[in-house]
Amino acid sequence: MKMLFCAMTAAAASVFFLSCSRTDSVDENSQIRQKLDFIADSILQKTGLPGMVIGVWAPQKKFEYIEGKGVADIIAQNPVQSDFNFRAGSLTKTFTVSLLLQLVDEKKLLLEDKISKFFPDFPNGAMISVRNLANMTSGIPEYTATPEFGSILTSDPLHQWHPEELIGLVKDRPLLFNPGTKGNYSNSNTVLLGMIITKITGKTLAENYNSRILNPLKLTRTVFPNNNFMPFNYMKGYETDLTPGVYDFEVSEYFDPSYAGAAGAMISNAGNLKTWVESLVEGKMISAELHSQIFMGLPIPDKHAATYGLGLLTFGDGYWGHTGELFGYSTIMMHHRETGATIVIAYNYQNPQNLPDDFYRKIVRILK
Repeated sequence: MKMLFCAMTAAAASVFFLSCSRTDSVDENSQIRQKLDFIADSILQKTGLPGMVIGVWAPQKKFEYIEGKGVADIIAQNPVQSDFNFRAGSLTKTFTVSLLLQLVDEKKLLLEDKISKFFPDFPNGAMISVRNLANMTSGIPEYTATPEFGSILTSDPLHQWHPEELIGLVKDRPLLFNPGTKGNYSNSNTVLLGMIITKITGKTLAENYNSRILNPLKLTRTVFPNNNFMPFNYMKGYETDLTPGVYDFEVSEYFDPSYAGAAGAMISNAGNLKTWVESLVEGKMISAELHSQIFMGLPIPDKHAATYGLGLLTFGDGYWGHTGELFGYSTIMMHHRETGATIVIAYNYQNPQNLPDDFYRKIVRILK
């Protein structure tokens, strides 16, 4: 009888502690959810931001948070839904560089190939490698910073840009530094990579994205557009019109996204970007040999990047991914290899003083 009693006591204790553990986990996750709600609601109230989508997945904590906040349309006042689409901006760069790395795996080119191999008339092309383009160390200036680009974009927002036209804006300008010696964020790098990909494959970027990434991963809500229209249900994107801090100028379909091209034209949603950034950082789309190289690079201070690797960055906190800004939208997607945590945030406005990067950092501290 005594042994039976002891066995029952041990079993009861086990159930008790298991119950406590589950209760503690539920309580902690409830507190995390409350903190995320509070921060998101505070941002909406203080900044004038119309809306946002926030996705947080922390498998070690058995925690998942995917919410739409605010409004997707300031006139209709319809609420943001968590599966709404948005322009992903520079998150597009991760897709483009991944296409490139797949071609490297297929022996179609080398990362150390000079871009003169593909563009013989490109000034200093014999000094710049494909790797320099992928990790932002080429020294090629930013085409969006040229007066010519701003003039055309302002006067003809639906102008359909060709990659050669974009690169033509900076092609003959001096390099900012010797390739490989510094990191400097420039969309020109990724547009050139897109041109290399189409030249090697003989297919459009859209065809390559679809066949090599979007279809295999079943990213059915991710689109590389060929016009200015937004597919699916989406958050409308806003900019300040005349009154600072008042975001009432809707730009969702105002510009033709070809001005961003391989560097920033992709459209997606939080669920698809979760799948994508996890596949990207975990190396599911490329060889192990190349995967070990994607985390190597130099700092890029203007992006607050501790390291900018091959098409992705880190702030030095263990998470890797990318940030994005495009007229009307700002985004971030990050994944932590060790903990498995993933964070995706999209705002439906663009303001350098209040990017989702700040919200992201607060989430990282909360999850610790």
